[in-house]
Amino acid sequence: MTRIVSVPADRLERWVATFRTRHGAGPVTGTDEVRLAGTDGAVATMRLHWPGLVLGDDPLADLLAAARVSRRLGLLAVRADGHAVGVWDGAAVASSRRRGHYVQSRTAAGGWSQQRFARRRENQAKAAYEKTARDVAEIIEPLAGSLDGVVAAGNPAALKAVLADSRCRRTSALAAAVPLPRLELRDTSREALTDLAVRILSVVITVEGQDEA
Repeated sequence: MTRIVSVPADRLERWVATFRTRHGAGPVTGTDEVRLAGTDGAVATMRLHWPGLVLGDDPLADLLAAARVSRRLGLLAVRADGHAVGVWDGAAVASSRRRGHYVQSRTAAGGWSQQRFARRRENQAKAAYEKTARDVAEIIEPLAGSLDGVVAAGNPAALKAVLADSRCRRTSALAAAVPLPRLELRDTSREALTDLAVRILSVVITVEGQDEA
């Protein structure tokens, strides 16, 4: 049996204690991730989304310390129906902006009608990306030098277009310098921005073996 859970840093010690209570305290090993074994055969493998984790003689303590580091983040979420841009100050979304988009999604009939539809849809998408880039330039770009990374989620083509905009050079450079995984996005609300920050800073745990903790 295998299960994957995402645990915020402030709950990790309690999660580990619960795992050991249920499965026994076996050996702890680590290279780029931490492997916590139970005495009943269960194994919990813990990793961070954040790159550059260095583990020493006490890998669990090192992972806990790395997970607790406060991060300031740029947040960028783009979907066909809208975008949200914000800044995470280490504890909450400090500033954000959300706008809706209108980009046609249905395919029209063939011939000239199809071509006109494609051009119209392309222009609508371009306008949506430009609005997103403008908000990135106003909210994230001035602070890019003081941020630890950029969390980008949503439509890959849209994100690529936005980060390629000349107004977003520093944001794009930061996103390239600190490569973070692209998370799934449910919507572009302020709450969704908070969820992105919490998830990217949580510890991902894969539990295998007996009933999971």
